[in-house]
Amino acid sequence: MNQPASVPGPSDPPWPWWQRDESSTPTRPVWTRARDAPEGFRPVDPPRWVWVDLRAALRKDAFTFTDEDPGGLQYRYEAKGLLRAWMPAVDGSALALVTYQLLTADLAWRTTVTAFVPAHTVRFRSRTGRETR
Repeated sequence: MNQPASVPGPSDPPWPWWQRDESSTPTRPVWTRARDAPEGFRPVDPPRWVWVDLRAALRKDAFTFTDEDPGGLQYRYEAKGLLRAWMPAVDGSALALVTYQLLTADLAWRTTVTAFVPAHTVRFRSRTGRETR
């Protein structure tokens, strides 16, 4: 049965990972909160500022045409984000765990997202200090 997540303690990792329990069966999976992250998970400490190309990371089906919704989320821009970790994908490519903001089309609302995105959608910010964003 689903239970509410426990409050993370000081020794818990910042991103919760769930591991398959020994009592799991193929028809009834059971997941328990893990104390550690998977072997391939590599945190970036301290987190680094990056640019995330949301057009590529959140790519919509190119053959579907819909009307624009003025209250919808924008994803046609490059967003400033914090690179928090790296994790390999099944096909061997790298995934980046990045925290970034999504804005609504009318710029009245925003939300913060932490998600894995393909590494080719992440660009490290220059160190010149000339960037204003």
